[in-house]
Amino acid sequence: MAVSSKIEASLLPTRPSPVQDGGEGDDELGDDDSRDDDDEGEGEEEEPRLKYQRLGGSLPSLLSSDAAACLTVGERMIALGTHDGTVHLLDFQGNQIREFRVHTATVNEVSFDSDGEYVGSCSDDGTVVISSLYSDEREKFEYHRPVKAIALDPEYARKSSKQFALGGLAGQLLFLSKGWLGYREQILHSGEGTVHVIKWRTSLIAWTNDAGVKVYDTASHQRITFIERSPRANLSRPTLVWQDDTVLLIGWADCIKIAVVRTRGWDGLAGTLGPGTKYVEIRTTLQTDYYVSGLAPFGDQLVVLAYLPDKEDNEAEPLSTAFPSQGHAQRPEVRIVTRQNEELATDALSIHGYEHYKAKDYVLAHAPFIVSGGAAGQWAAGDESLYYIVSPKDVVLARPRDADDHVKWLLQHGYYEKALAAVEEGNAKAELLEEVGSRYLDHLLLERQYDKAAELCPKLLRGSASAWERWVFHFAHLRQLPSLAPYIPTSNPQLRDTVYELVLNSLVTNPAYHDHLLTTIKTWPSTIFSVPTIIAPVQLQISTGSKSLTLKEVLAELYVLEKQYAKALAIYVELQKPFVFEFIEQHNLLSSIHDKVVPLMELNGKRAVQMLINQSDSIDATEVVSQLQKEDVKDKLREYLHLYLHSLFEKDPTAAKEYHGLQVELYADYEPRLLLPFLRSSHYYSLDKAYEVCTKRGLTRERVFILGRMGNSREALGLIINELKDIQQVGSLLEHTVGHIDPLHLVNRVPAGMSIPRLRDRLVKIIADYRTETSLRAGCNDILKADCVDLLVRYYDEARHAVRVGGSEYDMEKPDESDSNGGEIVKVSAASLSRTNKAGGKGGRMPTNYGGSGRCCICFDPVALQNVAVVAFFCTHAYHETCLNDTSGILPSDESEGLRRSGSNMNDSAYGLEYNSSPDPAPMRCILCTTAASAKGKVEVNGYGRTMSSFDRNGSTWGAVKVR
Repeated sequence: MAVSSKIEASLLPTRPSPVQDGGEGDDELGDDDSRDDDDEGEGEEEEPRLKYQRLGGSLPSLLSSDAAACLTVGERMIALGTHDGTVHLLDFQGNQIREFRVHTATVNEVSFDSDGEYVGSCSDDGTVVISSLYSDEREKFEYHRPVKAIALDPEYARKSSKQFALGGLAGQLLFLSKGWLGYREQILHSGEGTVHVIKWRTSLIAWTNDAGVKVYDTASHQRITFIERSPRANLSRPTLVWQDDTVLLIGWADCIKIAVVRTRGWDGLAGTLGPGTKYVEIRTTLQTDYYVSGLAPFGDQLVVLAYLPDKEDNEAEPLSTAFPSQGHAQRPEVRIVTRQNEELATDALSIHGYEHYKAKDYVLAHAPFIVSGGAAGQWAAGDESLYYIVSPKDVVLARPRDADDHVKWLLQHGYYEKALAAVEEGNAKAELLEEVGSRYLDHLLLERQYDKAAELCPKLLRGSASAWERWVFHFAHLRQLPSLAPYIPTSNPQLRDTVYELVLNSLVTNPAYHDHLLTTIKTWPSTIFSVPTIIAPVQLQISTGSKSLTLKEVLAELYVLEKQYAKALAIYVELQKPFVFEFIEQHNLLSSIHDKVVPLMELNGKRAVQMLINQSDSIDATEVVSQLQKEDVKDKLREYLHLYLHSLFEKDPTAAKEYHGLQVELYADYEPRLLLPFLRSSHYYSLDKAYEVCTKRGLTRERVFILGRMGNSREALGLIINELKDIQQVGSLLEHTVGHIDPLHLVNRVPAGMSIPRLRDRLVKIIADYRTETSLRAGCNDILKADCVDLLVRYYDEARHAVRVGGSEYDMEKPDESDSNGGEIVKVSAASLSRTNKAGGKGGRMPTNYGGSGRCCICFDPVALQNVAVVAFFCTHAYHETCLNDTSGILPSDESEGLRRSGSNMNDSAYGLEYNSSPDPAPMRCILCTTAASAKGKVEVNGYGRTMSSFDRNGSTWGAVKVR
């Protein structure tokens, strides 16, 4: 459907809608759409394709005193040729950059090289000038006839040959190239009239003359095609445009042709052109009802500058003669047509002085490259071209409607989604996003599409904190914050904490959104809201009877944010969260699991047991066992109890010895194969109870072991033979009978006819082992007897030695008398006693070792000071007889009485020394040695050692001699 749009601030009702005359400058023409009566009601209104703007800058002042003749668009600038022979270089907004006054007549054509470093121009004065844009370099060529067309080699700046082509009224197509001796001129074609247009692309030069269109290949130096002109070609100027390297657009009079350059392949026919040669085929031919004043590609479509004949005055005349009379020309039109000649849009332009112009007075130039926006006023055209409609006094820039125009048109027509999509492409102005967002969100909320509106908020509101807060409160007013919560930003921008708290509170009060609340708490940073402020309403909900498990988990997460890990752990354990164990280790909460043994076991028994075993030093086994037994109503935790006690036993066999009896039952129930190793390793269970457990569960091998430990080898052997019927074990028992079981008894118990492997060898071994054991026992007895005799002889020799009761310091006199038994009578002089008293300490007592010192070990007086008998022991300690008999307060009553009895049994002899010969005399003991031995015995009893002192076996403490 063709859409005719009127491009002007003040609209005219005529069709097509024109662009009215405007003032000077780069005023933007209006883009309001209008349709004629025929188009109304035909369907949905289509968006205009182009928008128009008069080129401003320096251009209006330049054209006020001159007239435009031609215009070419380069990569960096545009070149405008005027009728006074000047070439003006302008930027894309019309501001003059530079000018070349190199001609004296109308400039017919201007050409850039592909790098935009050189510009060539030709004129009716017969001159051709090639100028450098960035230096003073300039080449000028003069001819006798007007030059109508020029085209520089696209690689003119890169090649030293400096090639270009030109032509004009002389009817020749000249090809110039620079060599060592200057420029060399070559005539590529002549004799077919004026050369009107030349266009050069890669190695292909296309030109038109009065006969038609021709194409020359500079690479092969061959002319590759001829396209005949339109019958009405003499009525307008032809147009040539290279769409790309192979597609040539031709517009001439009322005909448009699309030609394609192809490369020939091998066809196998003799006499034809070889492979690799180029040829041209006409792909499309379009016949129009207007004259083509300009032609350019528009994506897959074409932009045509149409010049209309005056049909009102010449309805009966053919198109060839239907030119308007002077001053009555119609507005030129820009039409977008498909390559099937279907019109998509038509815009009539109000060009200054259009009433007086003919078709050849208009030029359509386009920029076939991407123009980057934001630099020196260049248009942000994306991947679209720019189109310049040139008339003698006006230049209008046409370009595709940009994103801003597109968005505005979509908003005006209620296409909000399309408007948003256009904004998201990034080409629209940022200011439009807020407008699009506001209008779109209002529309969705009115339609009650809350979820969709919330989903679009990040796209529409982006980084505007004020906009976010405004819409948060708007959603809150509608009670739809749960829909918006997942999309609210937490940074860039970050909103006020009250906004986040408002959102969270709205989720707390509605159980349907508790899952959403949990996700929000986990994803939002805790720094953007007050955690205690949220904990309070959550606790209130739980305390008022909320049974939401998710809400409890929310509370746990809030406790974690507040670093109240113990409280959080209690909730996680209650909820049986699988990450509890990692949580405990991460936050070192081992001290908080004392009362959580059962839920931890229910969550993951193996991990719980491992954790409890690792902390067995701080978590007592009694505490663990008591919890498992207390809460194990249906024996569900009994296996965990077994696992725990088993692991603890492996770590420390005595850690839970009080539960070894219970372990016997647990092993028998869950792992009977481990019971026997346990029975062998432990000594803290009741054999009777263990035997009863094994009997109930039919564990024969364990019963055999328990009977063996109880000493009931006969019954154990019976179990082996009768129940186990383990021939291998009976054979092994035969090999280990020596010293443990009577082999004769064992052999008698073996049932008759039982086949025992290697019985003969084992019986031989039993006899050999028995003989060896008997021999060893006899040898040991002989050694023991010899040792006893030797010790008795040594004891007798020791007992015959004399006892010394005084040292040289007491001036002991040599004995002068001896008794008949080889003993001696000791005499002590008064002088020596006097010296001793003077040399002693207080009271005559010496706080030193009194053994062999000549002093009584009880009163500490010299033994010769008193006229009493002296008792001396072989340990060198001496006592007055009276002191020794009076031992109350020194020794226990039983020992003191024994000493007194032993002292009274000694009889004086004529020689002052005599041993008691009464039958079974009570042995006398030294008080000091006996006391020391008693003390040592007590210490050894407490230390689980021996209770008999070495003094009890020493003969020197048993024998005593009484000396007068």
